[in-house]
Amino acid sequence: MSGLLLMRIIPFIGSFICLILAIIFASLVRKKSRGTTRMKEISDAIFAGSRAYLNQQARMMGIFFVVLEILFGVMVYFGYLEWPSLPAFATGMGFSLIIGYIGMWISTTSNSRVTFAAKEKSLGEAMNIAFTAASASGLLLGTVALFDTAFWFNILYWYYGRGGADTVSSMGSVVNILITFTIGASFAAFFMRTGGGIFTKAADMGADYVGKVESGLEEDDYRNPATIADNVGDNVGDVGGMKADSLESWVGAIIAAEFLGFLAFRSSPLLINSIIMPMIIATAGALASILAIFIIKSIVGRYRENATVSMLTITTLAGLFITVAAIIVMSFFTVKTILGPQYNFLFYASLGGVLAGFLIGLFTLLYTDARYRPTRNISESAKTGPATVVVNGLAYGMESTLLPALTVIGVMLFSFFISNGSSDPKMGLYGVAVAAVAMLAVTPFAITIDVYGPIADNAGGIASMTEQPPAVRKTTDKLDAVGNTTAAIGKGLLIGSAAITALALGQSYFSKIELLKVDVALDFMRDPKILAGLFIGVILPFLFTSLLIGAVGNAANKVVVEARKQIKDILANKSKGDPRAFITIVTRAAQRGIILPGIMIFVIPVVVGILLGPGGVVALIIGTLLSGFAQAIFMANSGGALDNAKKKIEEEGRAGTPEHSASVVGDTVGDPLKDTAGPSMNILIKLISVVSIETAVLIADLYGKLFHF
Repeated sequence: MSGLLLMRIIPFIGSFICLILAIIFASLVRKKSRGTTRMKEISDAIFAGSRAYLNQQARMMGIFFVVLEILFGVMVYFGYLEWPSLPAFATGMGFSLIIGYIGMWISTTSNSRVTFAAKEKSLGEAMNIAFTAASASGLLLGTVALFDTAFWFNILYWYYGRGGADTVSSMGSVVNILITFTIGASFAAFFMRTGGGIFTKAADMGADYVGKVESGLEEDDYRNPATIADNVGDNVGDVGGMKADSLESWVGAIIAAEFLGFLAFRSSPLLINSIIMPMIIATAGALASILAIFIIKSIVGRYRENATVSMLTITTLAGLFITVAAIIVMSFFTVKTILGPQYNFLFYASLGGVLAGFLIGLFTLLYTDARYRPTRNISESAKTGPATVVVNGLAYGMESTLLPALTVIGVMLFSFFISNGSSDPKMGLYGVAVAAVAMLAVTPFAITIDVYGPIADNAGGIASMTEQPPAVRKTTDKLDAVGNTTAAIGKGLLIGSAAITALALGQSYFSKIELLKVDVALDFMRDPKILAGLFIGVILPFLFTSLLIGAVGNAANKVVVEARKQIKDILANKSKGDPRAFITIVTRAAQRGIILPGIMIFVIPVVVGILLGPGGVVALIIGTLLSGFAQAIFMANSGGALDNAKKKIEEEGRAGTPEHSASVVGDTVGDPLKDTAGPSMNILIKLISVVSIETAVLIADLYGKLFHF
């Protein structure tokens, strides 16, 4: 077997291993008892609500998909795109939807099993079930990311290289079409993550405010009919949406690195190797994640009867250390084997990316974990009312942008210059892209520890709604506490990687314009078109945030009105409540709330390009990246700190006090920041880049004809 053929099939091997283990883990979970009849009923209701929402989401996405495929078809007809872009876009979107569905199915069929284990077994056994189910989701993501990128590369490599075609020309077509695949994945992620975020936060805000503040009910009280919709939201937003978001981030980084590898090595005999290497590093990350998962399962299995929150948290964080260490070792041999020792500097670029991702995760933890100053101070400020809680939460969120921004700046400069960027800018930018791929190589494990949280949260909801003894809810709350700590790291990692990936994608656009022989001079002070593009890019994330938070607020208003009416009747024994009414309210709100943002993402880069030229689009990408990254960090950490401040008060036994009511108000402010608008910034800054890349030829042509350029 030739070396090139082996490199081409390694991602398929990694994908197959991930798939087999995901099936095994899912099967192991299904062998566990689903619990009492009432537990099963609640779990089935959560599953039914999640499936109904995702079905409606798929129909909405289908309409947009048809419209976009027609538009892409027109671009193919006029020679602006090549025809394989059409199926590439379809598979990128389709696989994102599929893993969202399967991830939702795994989590909603595992939640009651965790509740029952918490009741009949131990904290360790409940953790084992939740972690095993989450591992199946994480490895399923690895399966799809590795398979789809490798599948499209190999198919296009054969199609364009058949008959002895010129390697440079054929590889140029391959990497350009792969960008369309990224658009499909990002398109689906935007709808699933943003729509799911609107759904879950509208339900959560309404349920918490009416249930806890106005009616004095506890978390997930069975008398609050909005709690089912809240638990549904955990699955459609934090499982289905999170997985789609992670997929588009991961494949976006891989394909951006492939495109920049093509530019850096287009005159080198190592051209194909440079395009394949990002997929091999991603495969190494999947294998490293598998190693960490087995080590954690072994430790939890050995001590499941005597497990504590501290032990489980430390064990999970140790798994992240193991994943990072294994990726570093495998990346060294990957670069040395595929490109040769003369390119070892790319290993150092990947090392910088891995360590930067780890640091960003820790910085996120510092600002959101209740053990540290920011969240503790927010919790203490609840003594003076909700206003001080909100103000302090926003202030710490703004402060939290500094360290991640410095880390991203540091890794970009380091990976650029360590990759000889000062003498060969294209190689330097390839190094930056490799750093992004390495940073995201931990994605299967990051998703495992992130999806674990919603499963544990659902288990707690089922414990309350089925009126289990208080000890059961305390056990599930301990699981949730572990999940809050680990999820913060995963979210921080995605936000940090989004900035570096968007930088790589932005440079891909700039390079593509250069290939079209269009001169772009970015003189911000002398060219008003460039300055206008920059302003539009800076404002765009604010506009999106306004639209998304507004959609959450409007839906939450309707949930509050309905919850007040139903809870009043329930407490007066006049009704048992109708949870389906809340699911219908938030589903409709989520669908309406994403239509305008979804249209704008595809229209704005084209309109800016036609009116302001390719230089205006470059400025648009830069402005969106800088503004969106800062907002994403601010909103995610601010919301996370407000949420955990509330949880700290509850853990201290102060539920039902004025301080608790103040913290609930703060949490309702932070919820749409951290779970709706914040995560959407990741997708926005990358979608603007990939849409710009794919429409670059169209923009250059139309702008030239319009202004005689």
